[in-house]
This record gives sequence, structure tokens and C-alpha cells, in this order.
Amino acid sequence: MIPYKILISGAGQLGSRYLQGLASCRYPLSIIVQDKSQDSLDRARQRWSEVINPECTYNISFQLSLNSIPESIDIAIVATNADVRSYVVRDILRHTLVRYWVLEKVLSQDKQGLDEIAEQLQYASGAWVNTSRRMMSWHQNIRSTRGFNNPMTFNVNGGDWGLACNAIHFLDLFAWWSGETLESIDVSLLSAQWKESKRLGYKEITGMLQAKYSGGSSAKLSANSEKEVSPILIEISDGNLSWFINETAGTAKRSDGLNIHGSMLNQSKMSTSLVESIIANGSCDLPCLAESIAMHRIFIGGMLAHYRQMHNSDATFIPIT
Repeated sequence: MIPYKILISGAGQLGSRYLQGLASCRYPLSIIVQDKSQDSLDRARQRWSEVINPECTYNISFQLSLNSIPESIDIAIVATNADVRSYVVRDILRHTLVRYWVLEKVLSQDKQGLDEIAEQLQYASGAWVNTSRRMMSWHQNIRSTRGFNNPMTFNVNGGDWGLACNAIHFLDLFAWWSGETLESIDVSLLSAQWKESKRLGYKEITGMLQAKYSGGSSAKLSANSEKEVSPILIEISDGNLSWFINETAGTAKRSDGLNIHGSMLNQSKMSTSLVESIIANGSCDLPCLAESIAMHRIFIGGMLAHYRQMHNSDATFIPIT
């Protein structure tokens, strides 16, 4: 059987975990790992060696540029930082034809980047964004047994969990659970101070982000700077029933006594089923690009307005990833 060609662009922490997941794929693969950093490529090579069966016949290469990649790719996974994502997509398309795309969040740091990605991938056979809770069987089970009527209220509370970088995960999760679309966000209760992220060159913030959805559902996402280490707790309610979810402990309890235990999955555990689903069906459980871009547009617009007001009035982008 002719191997399926997989490109992973961006071999950092996340990209190398994508790679590890491919070691368990039941289909024959030809994998190209590309990153401009030799250190990242070396790390990815080491992580691959930790999981791959010595008898595996996969063809894999580690490359600093896109100059020698094949003329066509079955699946391109773009796991770079948000500040260069639209440029990387454009660069890939200059070198090869891609059938399917998987893009990491946050998609872009400004609306222009979102527009560029949308234009560049408008003719792709399929493109999805990795807000990954939709793929997790635990969250799928909770959603299928939620027992709720709309509208719903959603609350997320925790320590300094990286609201700016990770809020899009929960905004997408609530859209999926409710079947509604994100309509607006309110940034007025976010902290006035943007601070340095754990990742050099990026910013983070604490406080409360509020969101409204098309069917009347609403969400409040709170990050507390005084609690460096604490579990993220999710509460969902329709006024009659409520769910209380502790992702760290793997517990989901409904107010009528129903319990569903589960766990959060690492990217290395999800890449296998993700790639296999796309190869077999031309689809996957992640949100499609158009749906995610619409959500990102609202999120990026609100967060950039806050960043301009509180930190840098001349900013044209928001430095999150």
C-alpha cells in the first residue's frame, strides 16, 4: 500500500507530541517533520525514538525547510506558534498541494491572519482546528448525557491557567455542548495588567472573560492570579440540572447523582485517532476551520481591544499563542 504523506510543520513541544501519536497509526505513513530550529528537530527525533517500534517501516525525515517536501501531502499539521501560522500555511502551499489540514490554536494574533488563513485554505478538502476536547470520549459522554435544555450557563474557575492562550478551548467546548455559536465576549472584568507568559515574548492575563451565545447561553471564564496551582473547575447548568466537572481529578458529577469518570488526553494519545479518522473518512471530531475562525474573530477582536486599552494603544496584534 502506498504510504500516506503527513507533514508536521513546527516540531516544538506540541508538534513533537503529534509525531509521537503517529507511531501507533494503523496506516502506512511517510512523515516529514519540518522546523527552522535544529534543536526542535533534535527533540522531535528523540521523542520519536522513545515510542517507535524498531521494526516499524515508516519513512520519516526531519527537515529545516520546506524546499524538498513532496509535491503533494495528504495531511498537513501546522503546530507552529500563532504569530507565524498564516505565513507557514502560505509557505507550505508554495511548495506542495495539501488535501487536509489540522491547525493548532490560537489560529492567529490578529484578524488579518485569520483572513489570510481562510483565503489560503478555502479550496482544501478539509481543514480543522485543534480545540481538542471535542475529540475526548469523556467530554463526548458528558455531552451526550447532559440532560439539559437551552439556554445554559457555563462557568470555568481556576488558578492562573493561561486564560489568554487557552480560553478558546472553553469557548469552543461550550459552543459544542450547547449547539450554539459564539456571539460576543465582554473583557471589562479582565485584569488591567497584562503580564509576561511562561513562553518568552508572549503575554497572559487573569480576571474574568464573559461570553454570550446565539441561543441565549452564557459563559464566565475566571483565572485567579493568587492561585498558581489549582484545578480548573467547570460548572454547567440550565437552571434545573447542573454538571460539576473537575478535569484534573477526572470527575463529572450531575446534580441528580449521575457520575461520569474520565480523563484528559495528551496530544500524543489523540494524534493516532485524529489522523486515522481523516484518512478513513475525510473528517474528524474537531471543529471545521470556518466555524473556528468565526469564533476566533470574536475572541481576538475583544482581547486585542483590551490589550490596546490597558497595555499598548498602538498594538496591531495580541501576543498570545
